[in-house]
Amino acid sequence: MIAPGSTASDHIDRIMAWVDGAPAPTSPPPHGIIADSWKRCVLKHRLDPATVNAPNVLTPPELRDHVEPVGEFLGFARESLLGLHAQLAASGYVVLLADRDGVTIERFGSLPIEGRMARAGLERGAVWAEDCEGTNGVGTCLASGQPVLVHRFDHFAVRHTGLTCSVAPILGPVGELLAALDVSSLTAPAGGQFQSLVHGFVMSAARQIEDTWFLARTRENCVLALARSPEMAGIETDAMIAVDPAGTVVGINGGARKLFAGRDLIGVRLDAVLETSLDRLAAGTALVRQSGTERRWAISLRPPLAAQRLPSRRAPARSSAPARPTRHLPLDELAGGDPQMQAHVRRIRRFVDCDLPILMGGETGTGKEAFARAIHDASARAARPFVGINCAALPESLIESELFGYAEGAFTGARRDGMRGKLLQADGGTLFLDEIGDMPLAAQTRLLRVLAEREVIPLGGDRAIPLDLHVICASHHDLEALVASGAFRADLFYRLNGLRITLPPLRDRTDKAELIDRALELETAGLAATPRLTPEARSLLLDHDWPGNIRQLRTVVRAAVIGCEDGLIRCDDLPLAMPRFAGATSPACPAACPEAERLQAILRSHKWCVADAARSLNVSRMTLYRRMAKFGVVPPNQL
Repeated sequence: MIAPGSTASDHIDRIMAWVDGAPAPTSPPPHGIIADSWKRCVLKHRLDPATVNAPNVLTPPELRDHVEPVGEFLGFARESLLGLHAQLAASGYVVLLADRDGVTIERFGSLPIEGRMARAGLERGAVWAEDCEGTNGVGTCLASGQPVLVHRFDHFAVRHTGLTCSVAPILGPVGELLAALDVSSLTAPAGGQFQSLVHGFVMSAARQIEDTWFLARTRENCVLALARSPEMAGIETDAMIAVDPAGTVVGINGGARKLFAGRDLIGVRLDAVLETSLDRLAAGTALVRQSGTERRWAISLRPPLAAQRLPSRRAPARSSAPARPTRHLPLDELAGGDPQMQAHVRRIRRFVDCDLPILMGGETGTGKEAFARAIHDASARAARPFVGINCAALPESLIESELFGYAEGAFTGARRDGMRGKLLQADGGTLFLDEIGDMPLAAQTRLLRVLAEREVIPLGGDRAIPLDLHVICASHHDLEALVASGAFRADLFYRLNGLRITLPPLRDRTDKAELIDRALELETAGLAATPRLTPEARSLLLDHDWPGNIRQLRTVVRAAVIGCEDGLIRCDDLPLAMPRFAGATSPACPAACPEAERLQAILRSHKWCVADAARSLNVSRMTLYRRMAKFGVVPPNQL
């Protein structure tokens, strides 16, 4: 890494020296992927690192040509993208998804696209192909097919050296390159441990998207899910293999690619991969030997056309097991024992059947959609549709067609018989517009007319269709500030601002212990034995600041239930090592946590040499760093 005081000239000299094979002895070498990319940029792409150009951003029609062909894939990916954004937004990262051409087709970020962000090209439509922009996260990931971390002066072009990008490729069922998942920041710290944690989050989200898309694309095939033990079958899936009726492999997920690394399974007979056949796997879970090895896997089978087992666009499945039925909590149960939530419920009950819009505020993950659903279920419209749409999760080019629908032949690529939009789907029931603050101004104008006239005209249509619906909106933004800045229409805000409620963040709720128990109950429903929290683990959950709120709590508890042993959830089972708000200093584990004390003792015995301590524990240094971050264990020289 170049020293902080290095100049643009130093950076260019360093690149050219490495390309020429004569690096300066005092210059730290770039790692292999970066070095190879630098050479491609100079020798193949004929790029100049000193070139200063504005970001290459496509026009809306050009971007639409990239978005529309992957619209279905985007629908399955958005929940994972939103979850990744919730984890990293507080640390100044934006989440980008680029197609295989390097065009940014989706973006989630708390920071607006202006100033440095816009100049850096962190926006939808930006082109990050390596042959255009040189070494960068997205372009180099796509060129190499490998996950990559590109931190500041790893970039080729001088104009990109303020960026830190962590990227992972997303592959399809037959190994085809679909997209690149990127998180980028202009303010990321240089610490290797922090960057490794962020990179781990990106890799995890990319694998989740891959698995969700794999299950969607193989719905007409038998899918074999491989688990390490019978107890984990249908819960923790290491690899998935899709086969046709003849027993030939037609698709694999990332876990299977890793398990059978170096071997192309597509088109191979199942019995050449596993010592079994489809007939032997017709029912239940079987313990099967991997061909040519002594390794045995617990195999569960998902038959073809098992639509009820497929992940929905809203909630990617964590395995190929049958999805648990969603339980919609009533208002009183959502309020729990928190006085502020109980006061909200009392107010709502007075307005629930009035034709008055409800506007909810609150941080991401506080349960706004669950609350909106409970309001619908408590109303006279409960038997009618409840339709939700996340305004932040749809590209600007698609939100109007999703909301208002379109007529036959409205645009190139439209369905032959048109499409009913969300407004018409919610007719007679409730329409929930989540993250309304992210709705484009053009869509705001059309929505205002719909709410005022109670009728909708689909795109490309010429006939108004009457509407009867109750509108509930939510946003984590300060809508008054958006109105003042001109980003949100004042007249639409005043029409939506009927009953106003703000859901408190999890860290401020007085019934946190009750919510933890409820999350554990929901995540263990249907299991033969319910894991229990150790006192230390419960204390850790109670003391955590929960930047992702209830959504984060559910994810943490779900991971702990899957990963715990002998029916006990310990501190080490709770994945709480994540970036915190700048300046946060609270430890990730109480000082009395036995695991933290044991870890400190081991590190002290090795004079805080992480490499030696990791060897004594028979784990990798990265695993030990993750444990240190999880328990708030910091070397004395870094305090």
